[in-house]
This record gives sequence, C-alpha cells and structure tokens, in this order.
Amino acid sequence: MTHYQQSTTGAFVLGGFVLALCAIIFLGNVHLFSSQKKAIVIFPDSVSGLGVGSSVTFRGVRVGSVSSIKLRYDQEEHKAYIPVTITLDTKKIQIEPIYKDFNDFMEAMVKNGLCAEISTESFVTGSSNIYLNFNKKNIPVFHPKLTNELFEIPARPSAIQQIKSELMNLHLEKLSEHLDLTIQKIGELSDQLNQKLPPLIDSVQKTSERTQQLITTINQNINSVSTNLNTLLLNSNKQIQNRNRELHQILISTQQVIKHTSAVMQNMKNLTSERSIERNNLTIILNNLASASSSLRGFAKDIERNPNLLLMGRRK
Repeated sequence: MTHYQQSTTGAFVLGGFVLALCAIIFLGNVHLFSSQKKAIVIFPDSVSGLGVGSSVTFRGVRVGSVSSIKLRYDQEEHKAYIPVTITLDTKKIQIEPIYKDFNDFMEAMVKNGLCAEISTESFVTGSSNIYLNFNKKNIPVFHPKLTNELFEIPARPSAIQQIKSELMNLHLEKLSEHLDLTIQKIGELSDQLNQKLPPLIDSVQKTSERTQQLITTINQNINSVSTNLNTLLLNSNKQIQNRNRELHQILISTQQVIKHTSAVMQNMKNLTSERSIERNNLTIILNNLASASSSLRGFAKDIERNPNLLLMGRRK
C-alpha cells in the first residue's frame, strides 16, 4: 500500500469517527460542554411510552432528559419499582447563591412540593416524558435503598394513573353485577306495570266518567238552589218593603205617644214642683179633705153610739 493510500484510509477513518461523535452528541443528547447533574425518580407504576432520551420538562420547559430506566424489586415490601435516572442541565436552571450546591437547591424545591409524573407527549406515537411541577398536596415517598446515592425527586401518579386507580377501587365487577340485577328488576317492574296498568287505566277512566256525572248533577243542583235563592230574595224584598210602611206608621204613632207622654210628664213636674201654684192649691184641697174626713169619722162614731141622731138630731 502506498503512502497516498494510507493517508486516504486514515482520513476516511478519522472522518467516520468525527461523524460518529457528532451523531452521538446531537442524536444521543450528549452535552460535552454543559454542566449536568443527575437525579433519580422511582415510579411504583407503569412508565409506558418513556424511553432513554425522553425529555424532562418543568411546566413545558425542557430542562433535561432520561438517562436510564431499570427495574428493581424490593424483597422487603414485595413490590416492583422502576428507577428512572434523569440528567438535568443546570445551565437552564438558575440556582441562587443562597444554596450551597445542587443537592441543597433540590432539597429546597422538594420541600416546596416539587414532584415528577409521567406525561403523555403524543397520543399518536404513544411517547411520554417526565413532567416536573410543584404540588404541595402530594405526599412525598422516598426510597433510599433504590437511589444509588443519587438525589431522589418524589414521584406523583399522573392523571391517567389516578383515573385507573379510582376505577380499580370502584370494583367494576360488583358494579356490573349490581347493574345486571338493576336491569333485571327494571324488567320485572315493567312486566308488572304492563299487567296492572291497563285495569288501572280503565278504573281511572270509569272514575273520571262518574266524577263528570257527579259534577254535572252538582251544577244542576247549584243552579236550582241559586234560582230558589233569587226568588226568596225577591219575596223577602217585597215583604220588607210592606213591613217598612207598617213600621213607618208605628214609628209615627210612637212619636206622637212620646210627645203626649212628654207633655204629661211636664205637667206632673209642674204639679210636683214646690213653688208651683197648682201644688199649693192641691195641698189646701188635701188638707180640707183631711179635715172633712176627720169630721166624718167623728160623726160616724156618734151615729154608732146613738143611731137616733139620724131621726131626731142632736139635742141642745
């Protein structure tokens, strides 16, 4: 092989190595000139659609990518977990000077509710990513035995996983059985209604007809009573008018009697007045009558003692 051929072969190999390195850098999410920190998220449920190179976003901003996905089994808890190692680009995260280092910053974020969940990136391809956000309602659960000394970001079930969990807790089989039983009861009720409703409808129709007849009879009676009442009112008005005339005559006569009575009472008052002349004359007459009565009593006693006085008179 000549020197020229060796140089050409060496240049070709070097070019291929450069191309492979560029492919690894740009297609494999390898950042040789950026400051990167690793963290771990341990998911207790499915991470379907997540793969190495999947993006890690915080409220839509890409801050890293997935480095590795493994499967671990905890013999003490008898549960399977999926540790997902993520690489965070600290150039896209502004860390204030008050924090000592990256771990101190992440601890402060976790205390404020930072957590990770699986988010569907595309419903067409089924790909997913890791979505970081704050949620103070989330209760963090840590797994120190599975972290491999990496900082752990607590996982939070996604909305779809929460729906699945709630559906599992609903006991769909029992609900299905209850639904079948309910449908069966509805069918039985429908059959009973089909049997009982026609006679009931006939009875209601008959009752309605009888009620209509009763209403018609009542209306007729009401009309008759109303006519009789009108006649009675007319007769009463006539009688009242006739009685009004008689009462008017009685009132006039009564008024005249009251006038005469008033005059008599006035005369009696005048007679009984101490200063009236009539009373003085009446007193004199009464006194004379009393004297005459006394004389008569004396004369009567003399006649009782001597009846001859009537024939012979008194002797002087």
